[in-house]
Amino acid sequence: MDFDQVKRGHVIHNLRRALPLSAHARPALIGFLRERGVIGRGAPRLVVLDIFDARAAGGLMCRFAIAEDSEAASFIAPLAQLALARRQPAARLRAGRQRQPPPGAA
Repeated sequence: MDFDQVKRGHVIHNLRRALPLSAHARPALIGFLRERGVIGRGAPRLVVLDIFDARAAGGLMCRFAIAEDSEAASFIAPLAQLALARRQPAARLRAGRQRQPPPGAA
C-alpha cells in the first residue's frame, strides 16, 4: 500500500468538499499569467474549481478561474502555485460540515 498516495487521496477528498475555494497566485504563477497576457498589474483573486492528482506528471493540480474575469476561462496549475485563503466564512464552513457523512456511516 502506497501511504503517500493514500495521504494525497485524503487531501484531495477534504479539499474537494470545500470547493470552490478562494486563492491567490504565488509569484511564479503571476509571472506565467502575465507573460501570456491573461492578467495585468496586481494579483487577482482566484477561485479553485477542482483539485486532482496528476501523479508523477505534476503531483497535486488544480483547475482555477480568475474571479474578476467575466469570460470565466479556467486554467490548470500545480496546487503549490496557489495560496489558498486561510479563512472561509462561517456559513461556508457549516455547509461543508453538513455535507460530511455522520461518523460511522459508510
